[in-house]
Amino acid sequence: MYHNLKSVREASKVARAVLEHTYHSVLVGENATNFALSLGFKSQPLSSQRSINIWEDWKKANCQPNYWKNMVNSTTKCGPYIPNLLTDDHHYRKSSINRRNHDTIGMITLDRHGKMAAGTTTNGMNHKIPGRSSDSALPGCGAFVDESVGGAVATGDGDIMMRFSPAFLAVELMRGGMSPKQAAEESITRISTKYPNSLSGAVIAANKDGKYGAACYGMDKFPYSVRDSQDSAKTRVVEVDCLS
Repeated sequence: MYHNLKSVREASKVARAVLEHTYHSVLVGENATNFALSLGFKSQPLSSQRSINIWEDWKKANCQPNYWKNMVNSTTKCGPYIPNLLTDDHHYRKSSINRRNHDTIGMITLDRHGKMAAGTTTNGMNHKIPGRSSDSALPGCGAFVDESVGGAVATGDGDIMMRFSPAFLAVELMRGGMSPKQAAEESITRISTKYPNSLSGAVIAANKDGKYGAACYGMDKFPYSVRDSQDSAKTRVVEVDCLS
């Protein structure tokens, strides 16, 4: 796995290279990029004209919204900022996560031989503070697999979800006898209980027998895609109602 990989498009392949060619689990920052380049991955611009336009509009709007708090003028202009020693806000604001401002992709796979894998990739949230690590890059948060049990992936407000290792929890709940749907529901409920007014996220789980399920919170519905032995030539979209 890696954190803050830059200028390399094939992110999941770099993560696999860490697994296959090193004894490490996680590489971070500039040295993660250097590792990828040393193995022949290409450095290339990843910005599109659309993303550049979004950034320019954000700058014109005084860098609002952003992810700073308890800082002088962070809600009215662009940084740099200095700490505001007169405020001490520990509340977590309502999540702004939606399909237009983040791009996490999570996948769980099971082959005919019972081999399982899971992976996530993301560019993170729009306007995040440079250096932020997402839940996608943290083992047990964005994804987790134990072939003897099953696997799970998670998406949503990563700054909340990474505090609960929801993918790992879902797999452990399946180990304890829960179905994938029950495990996903319990995993997301553990988080929503602590952040009922802030969380927006979902967990998808699948067991070693190919059964699957999902749960979500902070939105009306959550769609996810499935391809299985029912019709291996087609991908079906399954939609679940979110918990409230």
